Amino acid sequence: GHEVIVSFLDGDPDQPIITGRTYHATNTPPYALPEHKTRTTLKTQTHKGEGSNELRFEDEADQEQIYVHAQKDLDLLTENNRTEVIKNESHLTVENHEFSRIQANDHCTTDGEKRVSVGADCSQIIGGTLHQKTGSVMASEAGTEVHHKAGAKVVLDAGAELTIAGGGSFIKLDPSGVTLSGPGIKINSGGSPGSGSGQGASGAELPAIFSRSVPADVRADELPEVSQRPMATPDQIRALKSAASQGKGLCQICAGNAEGSA
Repeated sequence: GHEVIVSFLDGDPDQPIITGRTYHATNTPPYALPEHKTRTTLKTQTHKGEGSNELRFEDEADQEQIYVHAQKDLDLLTENNRTEVIKNESHLTVENHEFSRIQANDHCTTDGEKRVSVGADCSQIIGGTLHQKTGSVMASEAGTEVHHKAGAKVVLDAGAELTIAGGGSFIKLDPSGVTLSGPGIKINSGGSPGSGSGQGASGAELPAIFSRSVPADVRADELPEVSQRPMATPDQIRALKSAASQGKGLCQICAGNAEGSA
């Protein structure tokens, strides 16, 4: 049950209207008072289970906060643009998988340093051309193998020096000429070229779209009907009239109607 604040239209006790609710011994505030007097909270209780959904506003100076808690899923739908500005830091932790999809272009500008750490494999599949440009040094290292393969042509172009080294031998190209060094120099002496492992990039999985929102093509007559609030019982009317005659805006917990509704 609920304790409610009642007003009367034009002071007429036959025209009561509930203008608010109050906490009581059974329906207590979600946070202790007066310790959390600066918090405004809308908190529900899970039906036939433990947990709650919560929307909370904290208005203590220098501690202002808007807090949202979803006991299970949180679905957000924006029909047009979404703009977000964060004037300090942003932190995101996903304890399982994350999926995202951009159906047009993706632009990202980082004015400072960017670091990416991948604990397992990393795959990139590009349908067009890949261009990379660095202002200074580009350095890469592989623990066992680097394999470059092109369907038609591979060009290595260095302005001053190009060196290929392996197994104690090397080929060096620089302004002074071409230097070949090794235990032996073989030209047209048989042998075979080495081979690499080949690429095995994996494609990304698409995100799942939440389906619990009402589809746009559902007709109004297909939605469940909303029941009307029952009329006040004689006991409730007498309680309201008594409160009005005594100049009280607060009545006791309303007695249930014949069907048990408050």
